[in-house]
Amino acid sequence: MRSLLLSLAYRRQKPTLPAKWRCWQGPIPRHRTQIYWSNFSSAPSPGQPPKNDEDAFLRSEQVDASTRAMGQIVFLNSVESGRVVFLSLALGDPTLASLAALGAVTATSTSQFIGLDKNTWNDGLWGYNGALIGCAASVFGPSFFPYMVVSTLFGAAATPVLSASLKSAITMPQWTWSFNVVALTSLLQTRPLLKSAADVNETAPVSTGFTDVALSPLLGISQIFVVGSPITGAGIVGAIYLYSPKLAVHALGGSATGCLVGLLSGAELSDVCMGLWGYNSALTSMAVGTFFVNSRQTMILSASGAAASAALFGAMQSLFGTHGVPCLTLPFCSVASACYLLEGHIPGLKLADEPHSPEKNA
Repeated sequence: MRSLLLSLAYRRQKPTLPAKWRCWQGPIPRHRTQIYWSNFSSAPSPGQPPKNDEDAFLRSEQVDASTRAMGQIVFLNSVESGRVVFLSLALGDPTLASLAALGAVTATSTSQFIGLDKNTWNDGLWGYNGALIGCAASVFGPSFFPYMVVSTLFGAAATPVLSASLKSAITMPQWTWSFNVVALTSLLQTRPLLKSAADVNETAPVSTGFTDVALSPLLGISQIFVVGSPITGAGIVGAIYLYSPKLAVHALGGSATGCLVGLLSGAELSDVCMGLWGYNSALTSMAVGTFFVNSRQTMILSASGAAASAALFGAMQSLFGTHGVPCLTLPFCSVASACYLLEGHIPGLKLADEPHSPEKNA
């Protein structure tokens, strides 16, 4: 009888937790794998009713970090803007959007599992290269969807490891170097742009008009994610505007400058109208607007950097095209790095102490 009473007393004192949390009871240490899985859910606050599993997942740190990764491709450290970017991609290409999300989640999860920096993880900076891997796999990868998924999983998982190595090797932002290295490692083997003579002859000519040229800056924005849709481009510009109106000006201005350089250099009109000459330029302009203090010199650097990115794209497109692969965002990475190193050489051009946006860098 005494042992029964002691047992009942112990049960009254012992806190009752939901079933999904009972695995954390007791003095079991929180190993790295436990920390990793705990980020998929969070305990309800005192006095609040317990949330269902779906609601807890959608509000988890893991989802927030992965959503930020979608926005970080265009320098947006915001969950809300990341959601708008994803929805914009879904409107233009649902398959690509799903693979981009898979890539972001895979890269973010991998970085958490191997214990990379938590603050960087929270900002989505370990995941954005993985999202781009998913975009590339959708367009340049295998035509069989399960193979696209496998390519995305393996490629995205490799990006945070490479990014961690680059973090120790370079003192400037990493841009999208990891994405380029991982993607080109695969594309140089498959050479997706090589076409036989029969394929080229069977390709119908593309008619272009003034409307196509006018929409090319928006397509340049969408081509950052390898999507050719003015609706997607408009949605991404909207996401950027929600985060920073001035950064949206940098994005559209940079894309328009790149398209103009393409026209003046005698590029194929269809390539310009598809936005291929605008996406690297848009990224370079946004990089300048994000990392430099807003000033007249910064605006000049943004425009000139966009023009230089387009010129370099024209050269790289010809070189890489002979090998059947796209040059991806290598022109952006190269020119953005050169712009970043100009601080201290041009009077009035100063890097922001805490880069965020033109409004907050002022």
